[in-house]
Amino acid sequence: VRDADYISINIPYIKGEGGTHGIIGPDVVGDFKSGAVLLNFARGELVDSEALKGHLDSNEGRYVSDFPDDVLWDHPNSVILPHLGASTGEAEDAAAAMAAETVRAFLETGTIRNSVNFPSAHLDAAPENSIRFTIVTKNVPGMLAHISEAFAEGDLNILQQINQSRGEVAYNVVDVDISGHGVVDFKGVQEKITMLEGVLSSRVIYGVPGTGYAKNLEGDYFV
Repeated sequence: VRDADYISINIPYIKGEGGTHGIIGPDVVGDFKSGAVLLNFARGELVDSEALKGHLDSNEGRYVSDFPDDVLWDHPNSVILPHLGASTGEAEDAAAAMAAETVRAFLETGTIRNSVNFPSAHLDAAPENSIRFTIVTKNVPGMLAHISEAFAEGDLNILQQINQSRGEVAYNVVDVDISGHGVVDFKGVQEKITMLEGVLSSRVIYGVPGTGYAKNLEGDYFV
């Protein structure tokens, strides 16, 4: 390292006797030339921070790393970077905005994106004079037919719908025509659908986003 302008650490961190903890210690750092730059994107524990601080203090060297510690993180000759790209201010702002938009889309339209345990689902904007239902069911044969039958018995005509499944869960988004119907009519249909065997929960997207939720709790209708 005596003649190197840049020294890059590319070794694993190994604890214990014979390991690599503090391997960039006084003996190594003492051989750095004035102004030498140490690049550490391996592990912070590989560097003896006190030894390196002496180099930074007296030899105009630089330390570039994504592993800040109490000794070096605010040293004027340290360049400390985010450990992950997701930790930058811009990335965190974008992630927060994406999360907020995802939740908003679900509350306002029933759209599901980026879920770990539900299928992705998107239905075009609800037509005029319609109400949107979202229905979570077990992923078993015949569920869609039973749901459609409940709407027909309530004299509610289906305008558009989608059915997506993932593993044991199915998710339905249904827009029905409510011309000539009142709130009581579609609330009654919601209860009937929710209490069907195999239905886990339902939601009517009407009025305040996030309301209109119903669930079948062991045979009891919960809203």
